[in-house]
Amino acid sequence: MIRGSTSHRLPCTSSLDELLFGPDRIEQSIDALTYAMHDRQIRREICVLSGGRPEDIENLAAQERAVRDQLRDTERRLKKQRIAELTAAGILPFPVPTDDSRRLARAWLGRYLPDEREALVRRLAADKGLPPSATVHIRSIPEKITRCIDNGWLAAPVTDAVHQLLELDGPAFQRRIVADAAQQDARDDALCHPLLLNRWRDQLTETLVEMAPSANNAHTKHLHDLALTSRPRSDAQLRRLYDRRRMFAALLQRRSESVRLITSLNDGMSLAERRDPSYELLKQAGDQAYDELVRLHPDLYRHIRAHLARYETRYGRLRLTEPRAHLRARIYGELDRMRPVNLTSPAHR
Repeated sequence: MIRGSTSHRLPCTSSLDELLFGPDRIEQSIDALTYAMHDRQIRREICVLSGGRPEDIENLAAQERAVRDQLRDTERRLKKQRIAELTAAGILPFPVPTDDSRRLARAWLGRYLPDEREALVRRLAADKGLPPSATVHIRSIPEKITRCIDNGWLAAPVTDAVHQLLELDGPAFQRRIVADAAQQDARDDALCHPLLLNRWRDQLTETLVEMAPSANNAHTKHLHDLALTSRPRSDAQLRRLYDRRRMFAALLQRRSESVRLITSLNDGMSLAERRDPSYELLKQAGDQAYDELVRLHPDLYRHIRAHLARYETRYGRLRLTEPRAHLRARIYGELDRMRPVNLTSPAHR
């Protein structure tokens, strides 16, 4: 019996809960279909290599195609539902980079003076009645996850099992994920904690890279169709190949699960932030902080605007001929030379 994923172990208090973990069990369906697709593919390959009957090979191939088609259809359905949910919340579509030179100069000034900008946001937010915790600048994914847990946006208690995993060194963590992948019907739920998801995904990729040669897989993107040769193979060789391909497929399946969980976690945190009453007030404080920086540093703002003016097709409209990051770095270098050494921006150190 094929058991589906235990993806419901990521309890994220967002409106995506019903979408991801509701009656249709779409996440579990994707996980089960992935297992079934790999199962039929590996069995077909071994059947060919061992000289199996053509009708058995074709039967397995037909099942593999049917499962793959169903999997792709289910993945498209999940993507469509996710886009609809995020669009309804106003998160999608993402805004395109502005071609208004005035707004871009304002944004780059704020990025050039991050410490001063953050101090202004904190002061302006406090004036609006927001607590200091609402304006803490998030510099890493773990910090963002911790804030969501602390604010009650994400129900993900850090249990003893999670603490133990967080403290494992690289080799021990790798052994843990391999042991988890070896059990289709008994998943290690602690690996799915939000604070572990990125490390889990990255370690799975590293393990797949190490295992790919012995599994006769040229890459780690997916389980490619095994190159069939007429070279005789003993039963023992086929058994070893079968076992390695099975483990490789299981690791691929777990990595797909980790990526889906990371996506749903990020979506859930974004939705929760949007629903919190502080969201709009913080946006207002941030907008006012950028305006205040322009007022406090007119020389820096004018220098950025003057540089951008070379790329204007008309007043306030840009057509850049080089990557924004390269242009921004060059402008920041010029701003540094305009200021005392001890005032060099952290954005360009």
